[in-house]
Amino acid sequence: MDRVKDVVVLAGDGATVDIGLDYTLQSFFRQEKITTICFDNEVYANTGGQESGLTPKGHIFKMAPKGKQFEKVPMWQLAIDSGCHYVARLTVSSPKRVEKVIKEAIYVAREVGPTYVHLYTPCILEIGLNSDDGLEEMRARDKERFKFFEYKTPEAEEVLAKYKEEGLL
Repeated sequence: MDRVKDVVVLAGDGATVDIGLDYTLQSFFRQEKITTICFDNEVYANTGGQESGLTPKGHIFKMAPKGKQFEKVPMWQLAIDSGCHYVARLTVSSPKRVEKVIKEAIYVAREVGPTYVHLYTPCILEIGLNSDDGLEEMRARDKERFKFFEYKTPEAEEVLAKYKEEGLL
């Protein structure tokens, strides 16, 4: 068939950075045309509140009462160092920005090679917030740990310019 089929991996921080780090990095090294989207809630929330590789140093959870002892893995930098052509880090507080970033990542992966999107999606229950406070939590992180960051290789820039010219971006 002549249909374009994009491959997009949607996974949490455990599957992307902890348990699945080897698989994630190997897809980057091999220049697989895959977009990997990591939903980073900074904790193993569905198993009782254990720290993960993406938990910030010092954070305390039910299953990490002394606080995490080492720094958060800078996965977005590992993605760049491992050959990703497009990398972005952001929160989900701005749906339009998230949509734009994901479109760009998919277009680049389709034509050039691996891309990585790191989305902060907090587990408000594990950090002790009410559901109404979730958006404010993300907006606060927009100004610090998850300040918008975007990296594009020259090849990615060319692809995105082409798609923009075609009116697809």
